[in-house]
Amino acid sequence: MPSVRPNAGWGPMLLLATACAPSAAPEPAAPAPTGPLPGDNFAYVYAAAGTVGLHDTRTGEDRVLADDAADVLVAAPTPDGSDVAVAYAGVSSTHALTVELATGAVRTVRDGLAGEEYTAAWSPDGRWLGIGYRGSASSGILVREPAGDMRSMGCRASNRIMAWGTSNRAIVHGGTNHYTVSAENCATLATLQRAGKRAISYAANATRAAWFVDRSVTFQNRPQPQIIPELWIAAGDGSSARVIADYQSRPGNAVLSPDGRAVAYEVVSRRWANTTHIVAYDIPGNDYSFVAEEKLLGVPSDFNVCWAPDGRRFAHDRAYARRGAQEYTTRQVVVRDGTEETEIFDEVIDRPAAQVVANPPATCRWIGDRHVLVHSARGDRVIDVVDGEVYEAPAGRRILGVQVFNRPNTP
Repeated sequence: MPSVRPNAGWGPMLLLATACAPSAAPEPAAPAPTGPLPGDNFAYVYAAAGTVGLHDTRTGEDRVLADDAADVLVAAPTPDGSDVAVAYAGVSSTHALTVELATGAVRTVRDGLAGEEYTAAWSPDGRWLGIGYRGSASSGILVREPAGDMRSMGCRASNRIMAWGTSNRAIVHGGTNHYTVSAENCATLATLQRAGKRAISYAANATRAAWFVDRSVTFQNRPQPQIIPELWIAAGDGSSARVIADYQSRPGNAVLSPDGRAVAYEVVSRRWANTTHIVAYDIPGNDYSFVAEEKLLGVPSDFNVCWAPDGRRFAHDRAYARRGAQEYTTRQVVVRDGTEETEIFDEVIDRPAAQVVANPPATCRWIGDRHVLVHSARGDRVIDVVDGEVYEAPAGRRILGVQVFNRPNTP
């Protein structure tokens, strides 16, 4: 059954010794409580064995929302975890729905044809939702308004939503260019040309964009030029674009903070081979910070960033190459605030570190500014980064969205 336990990495181990003495026959175990848990409680939507389900630890209720979910196409929770949008593919159809986790209320957004693809984005306050869908027969962008009403955004060519701004603006595209549009009628407010750019991404509030531009670089010791990316940032509409990491640092996998005030990205270490570090760039302050040092377990590779909703700190994966009878990896999840680090999770992966970095675990996700959802081969975990409490979901369940109900007298 799911459980809550203290994170062993947060405090010393306490050893208890008991004297050997005769004991009476053991009493029958008491029935396991169905809810609530003694500390924080959780309601979450999950995918498992072709189903999408909803579990609430406050009551122990577990119910199936869909029993034909062959593949989850999109899972998009609100920043505070209170709602989650899910799109999935069935055997001969696709479906999109939203779940209000506190009440368990489910609303159908769309029943579509097989082969349709979906995108989803919530406004930063979690009140507005955009769902893009595209298939061979139809495509478009749907809007769920705060009252729950559904309508079309009115886009004709664009059918993918990238981000939702705070002032009823959205960023959409249809494969050619990206557009900042009015969410009322899809009227174009600005255009960002995609030509020459790749991996375009946005802050959750649509105020900032980031992308990579490949540059051909010739080195004296190489006969052929190398194609190396440079990292650019701009306003969300594409204006004021500039390079912030040139080819010398070999940047990759940029992730903007939700408020658009910072971007974290990976760089190749200049000191250690086969090693990556994470650089955090404070955009208004024009200031960089990074951690690149040997630790107790050796020199780690850092990668796979997820930002807290307030943009103050982020979590990321860390991999240490280890060797016993064969190569394996110690994986950690680390929370970074400036250059201060706190390890919140670790596990052993039976693969070389280079393979783990090249094919990383699913990216972590914050629930509010205090809890982090970590995906693991041992099962998903919801970790309180303040007191280290860990909720362990049953193995085989991939959490798609989770709301945390704090214990009484806990902020």
